[in-house]
Amino acid sequence: MEDPQSAYSVRLEMFSGPLDLLLHLIKKSEVDIYDIPIAEITEQYLEYLDFLKTVNLEVVGEYMSMAAELGYIKSRMLLPRIKDEDEEEEEDPREELVRRLLEYERYRDAADELGGMEILGKDVFLAGYDRKEMFGEPTEETEFVKFDLWALVDTFSRIYSDREKAETEDIFLSSQTYSVEERRDQIVEIVRREKEVFFEDLFEGDKNRMKLVVTFISILELLKDGILDVFQPSFEEPIKIILRQ
Repeated sequence: MEDPQSAYSVRLEMFSGPLDLLLHLIKKSEVDIYDIPIAEITEQYLEYLDFLKTVNLEVVGEYMSMAAELGYIKSRMLLPRIKDEDEEEEEDPREELVRRLLEYERYRDAADELGGMEILGKDVFLAGYDRKEMFGEPTEETEFVKFDLWALVDTFSRIYSDREKAETEDIFLSSQTYSVEERRDQIVEIVRREKEVFFEDLFEGDKNRMKLVVTFISILELLKDGILDVFQPSFEEPIKIILRQ
């Protein structure tokens, strides 16, 4: 059997980078972006990197660079901020990071809005063009929550953790080889047959952690290749997987 570390390692090319992960953590923790609890967010960020490495997702340099930056900001936050009578108060160590996060969020939201438009109103515009007038208001059935890919990692992390707790030594009595290519084909067939599938249901037959990793990587590759798509009717509801038309 191939070494799992080399057989199932993939780069995080489809994820938008460390700023996107930080925004996800801030939203998930429901904290004020202008007053980031840097120690808490840094701890969560490092936990994410550890988990990604555990499931053989290659953490590229920009993520490690951000981890170092967060550690530096955290250390500066621990130092007393002394203000002399003739000097201005030292700026908040988080200020530059907040500025970058807000700027990134603006560009990301604008890109998402453009990406969701029809060709008319995106690449081609008419004089006096009004999207609502031409196409009408979107129907309730077509309105989905803007999907956060890191939410997929959150859900898989919980599945992986639950399976890790339930796993016993009996599972390792016989070695098995799992093929990402074969699992991709199986997943496509399942989604084609069922039309839409809950993300968690795709892991039902996976009895150990290695099979979980292979399934997760297969799903990520299918999303990256544009074969599958992901949506959530609302933030509270389960993630669904569909075939892209």
